[in-house]
Amino acid sequence: MPEKLIKQFWMIFLSGVIFIAACEKIDISSRPYVAEVNGARIYLDEFEKRLAQKKATLPKEFFPYQGDHAERLKEEVLDDMITEKIMYLRARELGLIVGSEELEKRINDIKKEYGEGFPQIFAEEKLSFEQWKEELKKEMLFEKLVTVDVNARIIVSDNEAQDYYNKNSDMYKTKPQVRVAQIVVRDLATAREALQKLKAGADFFEVAREKSIGPEAGRGGDLGFITRDVMPEPLDKTIFSLRPSKISPVVKSPYGFHIFKVLEIQPAKIKNFAECKQDVITDIRLKKEEVAFGIWLAALKRKTIIKKKHVALGKQTQSTVPGGTDERK
Repeated sequence: MPEKLIKQFWMIFLSGVIFIAACEKIDISSRPYVAEVNGARIYLDEFEKRLAQKKATLPKEFFPYQGDHAERLKEEVLDDMITEKIMYLRARELGLIVGSEELEKRINDIKKEYGEGFPQIFAEEKLSFEQWKEELKKEMLFEKLVTVDVNARIIVSDNEAQDYYNKNSDMYKTKPQVRVAQIVVRDLATAREALQKLKAGADFFEVAREKSIGPEAGRGGDLGFITRDVMPEPLDKTIFSLRPSKISPVVKSPYGFHIFKVLEIQPAKIKNFAECKQDVITDIRLKKEEVAFGIWLAALKRKTIIKKKHVALGKQTQSTVPGGTDERK
């Protein structure tokens, strides 16, 4: 199972579902809760479920969850849920929603990206598709909220980009690359025969046209310029260890038996500003977005009445985060 897919599923799944009490059809008057955010409750059963999910993702060395470690973990989980509730309420205030069509489009995009293995993920990881779908919908809502309420206000000027580039030009280098030709054949005997011809002075391009089974054989085996990590190991290592005009020994891969010749080497070089302007703007924007998000969230929290009901967490006190009034019961 692709590690990237598992990680993506768990990131969405573990973020927790936010429920608004007004939308529930069950009697909530006696349902235990652990916090209120502008009157919207975070219920104890939701919190316990999220806490259990969080514990399931931590390495075994974090066990046992006792004493201060356990309390800190509870506080971290609760704080995360409070942050989500604040963002959810802000999205509702702005009238933001995720429609069924855009949700289905995102799901279909994910299905296309991961192919036939998509359905098996839920069985193997014991995930509910409907639960995952709700979590994805919430993540999309938060993306929309941050885009509208934070990122839309961020501007990067050309002068700002130029100044950043001048100070950080080493970050914008091309990758070293080599122009390489190959002869690839199906069996070792043919590869050794081709190598003997080359050592006897035969032209590499002619031997490639005669013996290679690769699609580039008609070009004399010329693969053009490639960068590191394009070819599988051990081909990549062989190519990037060759000096220009030198011929490699026979190298085996799942595709057959290869002989390489490096035709030209282009070392890394710094791009000029025009070549990398959009990359520079993107880098500046990402930095600004990160800072702006922190400022925006802190401002929301200052305007929010947040009441933690610690008695529900096994403590005997109730506290109110600055920004609201303390109501002890």
